[in-house]
Amino acid sequence: MSAWQERTIEQRNLLNPAFCAIAVWHLARGYRTEATALGSNEDGLPLALAFVGASLVLRGQTRDQLPRTITSSLATWVNDHPLERSAVAKGVVVLRETVREALLFGAQQGLLSLDGHRIEAGSTSAKKMNAYLRASSEDVRDCMRQATFVGRWLCKAGAPPTVLALLGVKT
Repeated sequence: MSAWQERTIEQRNLLNPAFCAIAVWHLARGYRTEATALGSNEDGLPLALAFVGASLVLRGQTRDQLPRTITSSLATWVNDHPLERSAVAKGVVVLRETVREALLFGAQQGLLSLDGHRIEAGSTSAKKMNAYLRASSEDVRDCMRQATFVGRWLCKAGAPPTVLALLGVKT
């Protein structure tokens, strides 16, 4: 983890721990929503999928290429978007430290709950998140809407090893 003052202004503004923790909160919330709808007993967003989800959501070009419905399969999307597949796999590596820092920050602030290899959206009320989003730019709101969508989509995509393999992410 590089020292804060050594980070570029873009890293400090776009990839700061608070913003990324909020994105992971939305990923975990979306995952839980879909798991509940499917009648699954999943205990939260798998840790590996937090890194994949962040890579899908934090890069604007990839975010713009995401499907519009969760009924679109990940395998089909990967087949139709080979360059995005590569970008996501690379993004998982590039964002590794950023996501780790966000997970720690989120857990310290009560935003995220980490239990083994699963992440739960913490007890932070949806009211506080909605207030944050109302005061945010359209880009931030879009990023968080897409994070919720990606959480739901990844829940339907299969087991974490399957998702990682489809996206070409090496563990």
